[in-house]
Amino acid sequence: MTEQPLITDKQHELESIVAQKITAAYHNTSPKFLLALSGGLDSTALLLLLAKLRQILPNLALRAVHIHHGLSPNADAWALHCQSLCQQLNVPFLCCKVQIDRKNGIEQGAREARYQAIAQIRDPDEVVITAHHQQDQTETFLLALKRGSGLQGLSAMQTHNTVYHLPIFRPLLNISRPQLEAYVKTHHMTWVEDESNEDDHYDRNFLRNQILAPLRERWTYFDQAVQRSAQHCFEQQQLINELLAEIFHQIYQKTDRSLSIAHFHTYSKPKQCGLLRLWLTKHQLAMPSQTQLYQLINDVIFAQADRNPQFQLQQSVVRRYQSRLYITPCFHDIQKQEIPIQLNETIELPDGLGKLSLSKNQEKLTALWQQHHHQWKSEFNSSETHFTIRFSYSGKIKLNTHSANQDIKKVWQSLNVPPWQRHRIPLIFEGNKLKSAVGFFTTF
Repeated sequence: MTEQPLITDKQHELESIVAQKITAAYHNTSPKFLLALSGGLDSTALLLLLAKLRQILPNLALRAVHIHHGLSPNADAWALHCQSLCQQLNVPFLCCKVQIDRKNGIEQGAREARYQAIAQIRDPDEVVITAHHQQDQTETFLLALKRGSGLQGLSAMQTHNTVYHLPIFRPLLNISRPQLEAYVKTHHMTWVEDESNEDDHYDRNFLRNQILAPLRERWTYFDQAVQRSAQHCFEQQQLINELLAEIFHQIYQKTDRSLSIAHFHTYSKPKQCGLLRLWLTKHQLAMPSQTQLYQLINDVIFAQADRNPQFQLQQSVVRRYQSRLYITPCFHDIQKQEIPIQLNETIELPDGLGKLSLSKNQEKLTALWQQHHHQWKSEFNSSETHFTIRFSYSGKIKLNTHSANQDIKKVWQSLNVPPWQRHRIPLIFEGNKLKSAVGFFTTF
């Protein structure tokens, strides 16, 4: 007969705490969780907790995903270990191998690759559940302090938030690592140890291995105190957001997520920064430093009226047009590209611009441009069957038989098309004659 593990009141208490957090958060729904499983102590404890809680929360659905970064010689063994754990606990398991972009450092590259992989395999109604605990919260707070972060950064992690457009749930933030270790050992479960955790080259490891141990020995309540401070910062930031909410909704445009800066000169610098932070949060961008915010205000918002300034922020660009701020991706320059197209052909446009097809209906030619969930259409006359698509033109055009020739720049301005979009709209040429800017105008 298999010996049953001895379950203590402490372990029942831990299960009860997590069950209550799940019930409080998802009391009217059937939660579907995708567990980020590294195989380490923390995620192993959460895997075991969730697997057991299915007995008292029968509507709880659970899958686990292990991200194989390939950084350690033990990476394959960790993946097999996670697969074995999930088989023991009857939890569906996925393993995703990723390639890491190291240009911003291994830690940031691994984080981005991890969340990108999770986003690809996550079901639309699944919530990503992670095993961040009380000691992780302390490290996150101190790293934010080291960076000189404001209230938002010092709020550290919250039980619920969104990261890289993914819903995140962290039910263990009030639980200590020793509690998790005791729980896992009670159930005779094993976990993997990442050898990189001993490398103090990484800031988080340096804090964990060199700084926090003596602090906790001196002040046993240190983690709880840091957590209270993080919560105070979060509540203060929430209060600021509430006080700014009315004016923010007046200047924020939901349809294109742009921000009016027409009256920014009447606001104090702290108010300007607060509104910009709210706007960047809407776009789920990491908060820039105070220096970067000031640079954005001075170099973009208050640049001369005849300028089209821009400011790169991570993988996005903040742009100004007609007293509004916009956020776009970092576009590639496609102005010199020429792409041949003929009737009844559909082609893939460069730089994620979607597809364009050309067809003939009686006497007219129809160009249909489809990108994501949007489409634009133009109809024009031509007896030709071969055309080219370009993305730049700087001459004069005639929009109808009775109008005079106009500089194309004036046409774009009259259509309120921002400068950065003008070189991303497919232009159909018959020889060297511009026939159409698909979805915007045709020429005569």
